Amino acid sequence: MPLISGTIPNLVNGVSQQPPSLRLKTQGALQENGFSTVVDGLRKRPSAEHVAKILEVGQADGAFIHTIRRDEKEFYILIITDGDLKVFDQYGVERDVTGDASYLSGITDPSTELTATSVADYTFVTNKNVVVADNGTYSASRPAEALVYVRQGDYLTDYTLTIQYDGLTQTFSYTTKDASVSANQSDVKTNNITTQLWNQIVGNLPASKFNFELFGSIFYIARNDGGDFNITASDSRGETFLKAFKDQTADFYDLPPKGKLGFTIKIAGDAKDQEDDYYVSLQDPSGNGQQVWRESIAPDSLTGFDPATMPHQLVKQSDGSFVFQQAPWEVREAGDDLTNPLPSFLGNTINDIFLHRNRLGLLSDENVIFSEVSEFYNFFAKTVLTILDSNPIDVAVSNNQVSILRHAVPFSKSLLLFSDLTQFNLSSGDVLTPETVSIDVATQFEASLRAKPQGAGRFVFFGTRRGKWSGVREYFVETGTEQNTNALEVSAHVPRYLEGEITKLAASSNEETLLLLTEDDPNAMYIYRYYWSSQQKLQSAWSRWTFDGRVLNCDFNMSDIYIVIERDDGIFLEVINLSRDTAAQYTEGAYPVHLDRRVRLSQDGYTTLPYTDPDAIYVTDKGLVMNTLDPDFATKLSDYLATGASVFAGVPFTFRYIFSEIVIKEDNEPITIARLQLRKMGLVYYDTGYFEVVVRPKARNESLIVFSGRVVGSINNTIGKVPIESGTLSIPVS
Repeated sequence: MPLISGTIPNLVNGVSQQPPSLRLKTQGALQENGFSTVVDGLRKRPSAEHVAKILEVGQADGAFIHTIRRDEKEFYILIITDGDLKVFDQYGVERDVTGDASYLSGITDPSTELTATSVADYTFVTNKNVVVADNGTYSASRPAEALVYVRQGDYLTDYTLTIQYDGLTQTFSYTTKDASVSANQSDVKTNNITTQLWNQIVGNLPASKFNFELFGSIFYIARNDGGDFNITASDSRGETFLKAFKDQTADFYDLPPKGKLGFTIKIAGDAKDQEDDYYVSLQDPSGNGQQVWRESIAPDSLTGFDPATMPHQLVKQSDGSFVFQQAPWEVREAGDDLTNPLPSFLGNTINDIFLHRNRLGLLSDENVIFSEVSEFYNFFAKTVLTILDSNPIDVAVSNNQVSILRHAVPFSKSLLLFSDLTQFNLSSGDVLTPETVSIDVATQFEASLRAKPQGAGRFVFFGTRRGKWSGVREYFVETGTEQNTNALEVSAHVPRYLEGEITKLAASSNEETLLLLTEDDPNAMYIYRYYWSSQQKLQSAWSRWTFDGRVLNCDFNMSDIYIVIERDDGIFLEVINLSRDTAAQYTEGAYPVHLDRRVRLSQDGYTTLPYTDPDAIYVTDKGLVMNTLDPDFATKLSDYLATGASVFAGVPFTFRYIFSEIVIKEDNEPITIARLQLRKMGLVYYDTGYFEVVVRPKARNESLIVFSGRVVGSINNTIGKVPIESGTLSIPVS
């Protein structure tokens, strides 16, 4: 058989669990603490830099952790346990939090029972267990009441009022005199006609049942014993000179200019003009006696919901502290239950809270409820006279099965809604209004929604479940369309890789990276790297990063990953920078320093290690390694720091990669009829100081090849300096 040479162009596509014959050349069997990039190839992952110890062990068990990002230079970590809130800034400094946290009490698993969204200095926190209750407050009740208005007086005109109550009917009338004498001019004044009718009514209706008030040409009549009555007005001038108003009227412009303050009446809408019924009441807004009719809420109507059962807000103060408090939710001020109904979340729990198109949104049961535009605390229409584009929106999904909405993720110009079995797309065109909103089924995939789906550019990632393993789907709109959507499984080639349910997703479109935490692998963070060129995905790489503690949370801030991690000596805040290693600016040759829990002594304010770890080592800016086992360690460290040089301390971690079994292919098809005997491999490395290669042949002893970086004759091989080399290492295999 002839010798065959082949190449593996790069190692940028991470791990695959497919059979070796089906894998890409660029995929391996294991990648731990590796970082795949299309620019640098495969390299060791960046270090986690120590920021601060923020809590003691056990103080964040089951906690809900949320990142409050005001901008790229200022953000905070919110940690909530049962009835307790703590806030830390990006430097790990705890900020004062005051207020009443009773809304958060009684929760058993904050990580799953709470959700939050942040808008500038305000973070809305929702307890998913709390049923939203009404506020028990009703608009003012009104007695059975009427206003009588003599609009115009004329000679020889009949003015008649008929009042029915308690089975009785009484008629009161007055006829004006003729114009034969000038003295009769005062008889046709509206005040006189009103007084004549008023005197009859007051003299005949029982004071024990009625109240009366006179306002010039207008008088007010009301039952004071809780009973009702009917009143009709007529005149001999075509029913236009005398008007009686009770319960409702067809024309707002017929109403008198003044009367009893607080008098409320319904204006019947005109179906031809597409007008709803509405209510108006007589008010004196300025307090100077200038009465006006204003739109109002129907009498004896529930005004809203109990703020104690609604999402609360954590508000950043000017001094850097925070206050946790009830939000100032607005009440209903117009209409009734038909024209301005209470939001559908009343009587239900709230599953998610979010911001979309300058509206605050809530998910409850199968409904999406949006606030008024730019008015995040208002879920009621300000007027029912017309449907404004800015009005609140309350719309349900339509599906042939119950679809309880769990999460909402803004996506492009639309909103992606997640239930356990279905994904919906809420769209509206250019403007989101009650008239333009629509919800359609986008895709129907089973989803695992313990971790909130994450948007990144033109994609939304969400979890799925496959027995004890998890997967990830990538939702997107297909190229060249605005409606065709799909959600491909980006973890299909690693079906048994993500161990346990996904508890956290975090994504960065700048870094084209997705982070995952899982329930059954708490000491690891899974990394998915992807890269698109035009419409072709050139990278789809999975890898696993391991840590010496339990990772509680991870979130992006630009290219930085902020991690909350629990170890035996406490809970720590750490940061990983994906774009650059901050140690490189201090090292000779500008090389990174690969230590977790890394600190820069002296210059960062540390004279000793700010934590206890027996595995910690110390690395100088020239790459020399020191550790506490050296009897002269303290002296050497002190002397080195005295020169103003940099010394980095931290815990080493191991980068491991296992190549896929080599398979010879012809026209991309594996050759299976011949025996493959591998003789050697050439491993190309760049800017490398040390690595080991282990060869494990079948039925033979394994061999170890060590590359130390010291190449005979190289100009980099100097005493007192760690050599960094680039080249090719030949590895005998046979």
